[in-house]
Amino acid sequence: MRIVMTVLLAAGLLSGRPAVAGMNSPGVEAANALAAAGANLVYVPVKAIVALAGVPVGALTGLLTGGSTRAAYAVWVPTASGTWLLTPEHLEGSQPIEFFGTDYADRPSTAPNATGTIYDAVYRSR
Repeated sequence: MRIVMTVLLAAGLLSGRPAVAGMNSPGVEAANALAAAGANLVYVPVKAIVALAGVPVGALTGLLTGGSTRAAYAVWVPTASGTWLLTPEHLEGSQPIEFFGTDYADRPSTAPNATGTIYDAVYRSR
């Protein structure tokens, strides 16, 4: 009976162990974390300077285009969004680094059956 219980316990412990696919050694993980921290000492200030420069440039662009917020956003979104902190995943290449962001909030909806919604009401002829 003890042998059966020991085999079942060992099988349970071994089968309940998570799979370690694609993981780095602890030394590599620590090196990536330290490298990301060191890279952020340079990357974050440069990103902040670009973002702070983009605010007045975007405002001036909007002003010179007759108050067009779309024109201002065309400068603000790339300069102020994107990747702000580098992580070990960025250095491994499993996540992309976007120094200049690309996420515009005014993209058309990708939801199915989005036609005829309240958003279209502004553009309907009366």
